[in-house]
Amino acid sequence: MNLWRIVSGSPRAEETAALTVVLTAFLAERAAAAAAAASEEPIRSAGWHRAHRNPHRPPGTWRSR
Repeated sequence: MNLWRIVSGSPRAEETAALTVVLTAFLAERAAAAAAAASEEPIRSAGWHRAHRNPHRPPGTWRSR
């Protein structure tokens, strides 16, 4: 079963092998990132109280940004 095919040109065996290595590394990295993201616990607290997400200035300040 072919998962991909070359539709133009005639690459040498070394070029095809190099492409296979690059694609395999790329897909392995994506799979690892997806697995890491799936294993993280979701944030359960509200984000409105965090200073970097709060669009309002703290009380008692004038042009704090």
